[in-house]
Amino acid sequence: MSLADRLLQKIPQYTRNARHLRSVVQHGTPGKWANLARVEYERMRKRIQVASHPYLLIIDPCNFCNLRCPLCPTGLNDLGREQSMLSFEHFKHYFDPHAPYLFEAYLHNWGESLINKDVFRMIDYAQSRNVGTNLSSNMVIPTSDDLDQLIDSGLEYLVVSLDGATPETYSKYRIRGDFDRVLANMTELIRRRNARGKKTPVVEWQYIVMKPNEHEVAQAEAMAKKIGVDLIRFIPVGMPFEFRNRQEVADVWYPESVKGRKDSDGTEQQFGQAGKPGPCFYLYRSMVVNPDGGISPCCVVYRKNRDFGQLDPEQGIDLPRLWNSEKYQSARSLFSPEVLQGRKPTVCDTCDIFAYHPSKARPRRRPEGEPIQLHRSKS
Repeated sequence: MSLADRLLQKIPQYTRNARHLRSVVQHGTPGKWANLARVEYERMRKRIQVASHPYLLIIDPCNFCNLRCPLCPTGLNDLGREQSMLSFEHFKHYFDPHAPYLFEAYLHNWGESLINKDVFRMIDYAQSRNVGTNLSSNMVIPTSDDLDQLIDSGLEYLVVSLDGATPETYSKYRIRGDFDRVLANMTELIRRRNARGKKTPVVEWQYIVMKPNEHEVAQAEAMAKKIGVDLIRFIPVGMPFEFRNRQEVADVWYPESVKGRKDSDGTEQQFGQAGKPGPCFYLYRSMVVNPDGGISPCCVVYRKNRDFGQLDPEQGIDLPRLWNSEKYQSARSLFSPEVLQGRKPTVCDTCDIFAYHPSKARPRRRPEGEPIQLHRSKS
């Protein structure tokens, strides 16, 4: 038994942090581990220009969705980006330059990934390149064949979005969803996986805690245990980055039993909770690729006119140059004591999730109803 195998046996299976640690061990190579160390060193030193490469890739197979959730830019048709489907060939073109450095690929972001039937080939391809895969789905549309392909493709981790323990509560947010179908698909997937004697995909029931469903948390925990879900995870509802009428939205959806941005206790903070110490880890650890090849600075930002770059499926990708583009360096400089001459602001100048360096100006909180006004285009 190899050292990696012995380490994997000692790592707990079903927690978020354990999953990332398992990926580092399971999909690690000396070159990947050396790059990870350099990433974390450069982040700790708050470097503006970096020699490392992102070791996480968020690549969205499509930004279409079958649901119309009222706090989702896609569901509201307010994504600020043309909706498109990522082809398998374009996926490979975007993925390959990153592969030597990656521990994980996230095959989801602003759409329902299972709409794109090439997603199973993408998963299989990433796994064949020694990169772990995870996918998030509302699990409304999968067919019986899709359930088998989720297992056969080698998918390591599946997040199922199910926000409620009854159809009535679930339907208040997951517009056009089908509670019974989601529950049946999740249950059947686990049954088939176990019947084959497989451990993957690990199935996480993700429950966004909101005002309409916070009373069903205990009921959901009992259901998850009965079904055999590997992990049920409760997260607070988040506000999309450029939403208007923010206080009005918060009054309708924010739960009373979960603390919000200002009062978070600091445990596993998500967007919508308290600010984090800088520097922003997205700018060092991960790259976000949209179906149209646009590069977003993080998974929170969605509009096309906020992109940090554009990948061309017909041309080679100079990853070091892209990773040290003017916009990436400008964003990293917010967290560094260094002064970047001729610096131009980016969308990161309006973000208050991460704490800037004390020498930098604090982001101004937007007044009620005011959208971001950085480099706004007509799109």
